[in-house]
Amino acid sequence: MSSITRWFGLVGVALRRTATKATRTAPRQTAVSVLGVAIAVALMLVVTATGLGLVQGTTVRGDAVDYWVVPESGGASTMVVSTESVQLGDVHSKSAALNEDGRVEYATPVQISVLEVESGPNSEYVLGVGVVGSPKLDRVAGLPTAALSEGDPYYANGSYDGEWTGETVLSNGAAQRLGVNRTDDLSVSGAISGSQRGDLRVTAVENVAVESGLSGMPVMLVHLSELQAITGAESGDQADQILVQSNAGGLESDLEDRFPGANAVTRSGFAAQSSTDSDLPLAMGLAALLIAIVVGTLFVATTQGLQVEADSEQLATLTAIGFSRRARAVLLVVQALALTLVGGVLGIVLAYVTTAVTNYAATRAIAPVPIANFHPLLVVYGLGVSAFIGILVAPYLLAMERRTEGVVEVIR
Repeated sequence: MSSITRWFGLVGVALRRTATKATRTAPRQTAVSVLGVAIAVALMLVVTATGLGLVQGTTVRGDAVDYWVVPESGGASTMVVSTESVQLGDVHSKSAALNEDGRVEYATPVQISVLEVESGPNSEYVLGVGVVGSPKLDRVAGLPTAALSEGDPYYANGSYDGEWTGETVLSNGAAQRLGVNRTDDLSVSGAISGSQRGDLRVTAVENVAVESGLSGMPVMLVHLSELQAITGAESGDQADQILVQSNAGGLESDLEDRFPGANAVTRSGFAAQSSTDSDLPLAMGLAALLIAIVVGTLFVATTQGLQVEADSEQLATLTAIGFSRRARAVLLVVQALALTLVGGVLGIVLAYVTTAVTNYAATRAIAPVPIANFHPLLVVYGLGVSAFIGILVAPYLLAMERRTEGVVEVIR
């Protein structure tokens, strides 16, 4: 018999012994081992999925934007919702000057405000994003800008008395909550008084791009000057940030010179800032990993250690009929790995269901978007941790197995 055939035979015997214990001889101990690993793995994956949800980016950039100019005191936080934060001033003229720079493909100011939008009896808070439309600009806040007229008509060179377009692009989430379709009318509750201010018309309903980090959130894209007029930000021509599309490197210093008191952040720079802000989710994930390993190992070691002791006569019999110590070790290690992997699979299922329920409850109660992200790689992660628990338990089971040597002498 070849060594490979012998090893496969030992693995088969180990799996059959495990199945027999689970169904006949020791179902309770086996169930406790599997559930211990499953609960530990499920807890670890839920915490990790929540951490991934926390560090998921929520910038308002379009795919081609390479720089963000943000107020110095606001930092990267202005890239999300910067209500009541420090803002940039005189943004239309400064953006126009940037667009005259040959190194800049396109630049647009962006204002972000949370608005209460009404459509008949329906009312919903949405994330309002104001931009200056252009064919060169693809997506902002995950929504396409093509449905907005080019330029910013209402701005009218700073007089804010030009044509009020009322054009707005709604995300599918916002349209569903408001119960509206394309060409329907909207109004903004609490808009600054003035002719037509707050009157809007839906020109498109689009899916929010997943990579924007705003997928699922109710978002509304409008002309910058109209959002300024609605919120009262036309005084000083204010906006939260300026998005700059460019393939040229090293523009940070030039951009900061144009905007005193502001920082120019590159795409990679923002990623670095995000990684710094993700320390807490990382710590959560590491703590959950350690807890899962400790709890899972203790459960399996305790229950299977007792089982090895209870099976001492059976193991001694195997020794007496010619099973070597290595062969007995294979039986115990395969048995431990089989139990922990089954527990890992069950834990992955529990974690997926728990994450789905948590996201559903959170979006219904407190959060505009899912708070946990169950990435497919978490399946591999869970199985890997389960296998690691089985490997950690194996030396303890082998030490317990050595105690059967005295029983061998009795049998002989």
